[in-house]
Formats: sequence, structure tokens, C-alpha cells
Amino acid sequence: MTLRMKQALIAALGLLFMVSLIFVQWMEVARRREEAGVSVKRVHAPASSAACVECHAKVSTGIIDHWKGSTHAEKGVGCVECHQAGDADVDAFQHYGATIATIVTPKDCSRCHRTEADEFMASHHAKAGNILASLDNFLAETVEGAREPFSPHSPTLGRNITMVNGMASAESGCKQCHGAKIALESTDGALITVDDLKPNEDGIPTARDVAARVKRNEEGRPMLHSSSWPNTGIGRLNLDGSRGSCSACHSRHDFSPRRARQPENCGKCHLGPDHPQKEVYEESKHGVAYRDLFQQMNLDAKDWVLGVDYSQAPTCATCHMSGHSRNGGKITHDPGRRISWTNRPPVSLVMDTDARGAVVKTADPEKRREEVKSTWQEKRDQMTQVCTHCHAQNYVTAFYRQYDDFVLNYNEKFAKPGQQLMAALRQAKLITDKEFDEEIEWTWFYLWHHEGRRARHGASMMAPDYAHWHGMYEVAERFYVEMIPQARELARHAESEGKTEEAKTVLTVIDAILARPEHAWFESQKAEKAATP
Repeated sequence: MTLRMKQALIAALGLLFMVSLIFVQWMEVARRREEAGVSVKRVHAPASSAACVECHAKVSTGIIDHWKGSTHAEKGVGCVECHQAGDADVDAFQHYGATIATIVTPKDCSRCHRTEADEFMASHHAKAGNILASLDNFLAETVEGAREPFSPHSPTLGRNITMVNGMASAESGCKQCHGAKIALESTDGALITVDDLKPNEDGIPTARDVAARVKRNEEGRPMLHSSSWPNTGIGRLNLDGSRGSCSACHSRHDFSPRRARQPENCGKCHLGPDHPQKEVYEESKHGVAYRDLFQQMNLDAKDWVLGVDYSQAPTCATCHMSGHSRNGGKITHDPGRRISWTNRPPVSLVMDTDARGAVVKTADPEKRREEVKSTWQEKRDQMTQVCTHCHAQNYVTAFYRQYDDFVLNYNEKFAKPGQQLMAALRQAKLITDKEFDEEIEWTWFYLWHHEGRRARHGASMMAPDYAHWHGMYEVAERFYVEMIPQARELARHAESEGKTEEAKTVLTVIDAILARPEHAWFESQKAEKAATP
């Protein structure tokens, strides 16, 4: 080979190498533009869904535009692949030659996303629909409205309103975050839910006589009752026996990972007076860093692994769900796997959980060891793996010491005494078993459900103003200035009615609580004031 030929070969190889580099860079830029939504992804509509896409592009443009921006569209997963149903499914109907499901449930998504569905079903999110039997729901259904329709006080101008739906607050409020039992209309005027249908493991109703009574429109579509739909509540109880709604976090029909990774996505539900995680996060240094640096966080990355794709700031997903460099990038759809305290109940509990993921409340040490399948320390270790991407181990350890001390202070100074006092009042029958019919029940609810939760969430997410001024300060004010005086007033009133022993029992409990060293300042201050001429 001559020198000239060698030079020509080297030049050709060099040119080929340069072209390949430019091509790879172009492909990467194109990928990032697609994932960021700047350019349209390459869409592949499978034959099964081609007619759906063509028709709905004209009649519901937004749905198709969203789908075209999804990974589903890029991989050839179309309308029928998600909405397909069997003839025996209670929400199935014929739609231009295809058997379509009215509601896509986690059971449907699990056909492709088995691991994610299993993790979600084990999470507290999936159990959020249990609020149907809680105090919160009693407030919405009874205190804020009425469980039966009622007559309006006067006409509504321009509308012919004959009855008021007293369940409106629960339907537009509680159920939209927590979920509810999806209900179909029946031909006899009743509502049909999962309880009536009794679905088997495959989601097929075993109560076929009930399924036969489902009311359908002129197209054959099952009629969903407006009390339960629309609803993307995270703990929705579906007709096929599954729980939850994947679209609660993964907005349909694009199912954008980028959006699910941002804290605003969680803010639909995690905000407000009793669980202000969004506001707490925004106050924290984590939230401040995110607002400043979010453009550098590679939110459109395929895997989005902490320590690999980004490290500028954590979001809700970072800490509770997303993969990181120390766990092989493994994502979890159970946000409770890294939480060591549950701050939802009146008294915080450590997250020792059983095989079903429920918090173990057994006190006996031996029985407790048998029941616990995942300890709070294991969960904390998993969260610590996330924290130490940005913080030294001694920093994280010290933070958890502060957090534990804060929770224990709340529990022991206010929450446990509050529970004890309310139990004494009920046992002495100075208040009824019915909730919210006495002022002190409202006081106690505010103390633990609003102020107490705010304080604990503030401490857990490093937001000092929520820990103190919006938290423990208000807890203390509610306890000393309202709850204790109200309990004493109930005892004095009982004493005047001749219930001497009952009053004495409650006053003894109050005195025992306030005699403890942590409350000494309150009683001594009152004594000094009384002694002042």
C-alpha cells in the first residue's frame, strides 16, 4: 500500500468517525427534545388501534396529542392495548368492533407493569380509600353536608333546583384524592359497586344477576354514577376488585415520567392544613434548591437515577420512590418503604410493618417480633442511602436524632395525654361516643389532625417554620388554652349535676398530666398569678 493510499484511508476513517460522532450527538439531542416535549416523538400506532387514533384525532384531539407524546406511542402501545376488555367484564361495551373497558384499572396496567402494580397494591396509597369509614369522611358527609338530599331554602335564580346533594363536599373533595367505590347505575335505580359484583381474581363479577342489571346508554356503554365518577383517587375501589388509579400520578394519556418526578405532581393531594407536604417542601432548603436548579436536573432522562442523571436537589419522587446509585437505580411504587415514622395518627408510630404492609401495633415484644416483617430501621436505612448522596453520614444521623426527639416530644407531652384525657371523658360519660357533638372533640381534632401533623411533617422535611410556628406553637396553644380548660369545665358541669365521681375521675387525670415536670411551668404560672394581690 502506497503512502498516498494510506493517507487516503486514514482520511476516510477520520471522516467516518467524525460523521458517526455527529450522528450520535444528533440522535441524543433528538431524544432529549422528544422527551422534553420540544419535538414530536416517532409514533407507532399498532394496527389494532390505528382506526381509534384516526377517529379520536378528530373528536378528542387532546387525548391523541397526549398519547403521541408518550412512551406508549413510541413503543407501539395503542388505545386497544390499554382499554381492551373481555365480554364478561362488567364495564365492557362494544365500540366500533372492539370490546372496550370503560375504566382502565391497575389490574389492566399490570398486564405489562406487574412489579409496579404489586408494589403499589402493597402501599398505603392503595389503601387511601379506607377514608370512607374515617373521621375525615364523617366531617365531609355529615358535618359539611348531609347523607340524604335536602330541600333548598330558596330558589336558585336561573336554575330549577329542587333538592341539594349533601354528599357534594365528599364527592368533590375527599374522594378526588382518596378515591371511593366506583358505582354503576342499575336499571332498578340502585347503585352497583364492587361489593355487589363480588369479582373473582380475574376481576370478573361472580354475581352475574347483579351485572345483568347494569344500566347502559343507547351505545351500550355502562352508566357510571356521578357520585363516583370522574375519580382518579389514589385509593379508588374499582369494579374489578383492584384498588387505585395509576393516572392519579401518571397523567393520562401521556403518562409523562418528567411530570411524575416533579413535586407539583404530588401537590394535588399533599397540601393543606393537615398534610402540607407541598408547602413544607417549598419552605425547605430542598425546595429552594429545586426551584433554582430544576432546569439542570435532567428530568427528561430515561431512568433518572440520583447520583447518575442528577444531584442538584431532591423532589418528592427522589426521596420516596425513585432509583439512586446505591440501589442499582431501582424504583419503588410503595412510597412507605423509606419512611420510619408514620405521622398520620394522633400519636406517631414507628413503621414496623407486617407481611401486608400494615403498621404493627402489638405491644408484647415476643409477639411483635413474630409479626414484624420490615422494621422501621430497615426503612430508615433505605432513606439514608438517598440522603448520603448529598449529605455526610454524621449529618444524616444528627438530623434523624433531631427528628426522633421532635416526634417523641410531641407524642409524650401532648398526644398521649390528649388521648388519655379524651378516653377519660368518654369513660366517665361526660362526652358522648358520637364525634364532633362537643366542643372539646373539635379542639382535640385540630390539635393532632391539623397542628400536630403540620409540626411532625415540618420536622421530617426540614421546614422549621412548619415545625414551630405552624406546628408545635399551635399544638401547645390548643392544649393549654383550649383543651385543658374545656375538660375542666365539663368536669365542673358534671359535678354540678351530681356526677361527683365522674368529675373527680376526669379532674384526677388532668391533675396527673399537669403534675409532670414538662407541664410544671403552666401550673406554677397560674399559681403565681393567683397569689398576686
